[in-house]
Amino acid sequence: MIKFLQIFGQGILYVVLSPFFLVILAFYVVYTALVMIFMFLKMIILFFAGKSVFADLPEDIEAEQMKNKLRDEKLAKENPQTPPLPYPYPPYGYPGYPYPPMPGQVINQPEVKEIDAKPIDVEEEKKDEQ
Repeated sequence: MIKFLQIFGQGILYVVLSPFFLVILAFYVVYTALVMIFMFLKMIILFFAGKSVFADLPEDIEAEQMKNKLRDEKLAKENPQTPPLPYPYPPYGYPGYPYPPMPGQVINQPEVKEIDAKPIDVEEEKKDEQ
């Protein structure tokens, strides 16, 4: 008899709890459907924007940094560059700049005068040559 009551009690418990289980299951189905629709729209937008859906892993970021470092070192070996001057003025003895200017000193530059020039007539030159 006790065995019968245990089985009967479990049956009543299942009948009472089944609506709650079905409500939880329905909420889960609705939630997953909304997430699926949202992710689908997000993937379409990111695809046409040219971006990835998933973020890069730390290993991918580290590998990209290593590749960039090796590429920069290779370019530096192939194309060595002279170091920039420590000051923005030409070095000593540069034509027109025997010494670097002192702070506040203005370097005198010759003034450029505009000259009125007439256009060259090609036909006149051919007549002069003959």
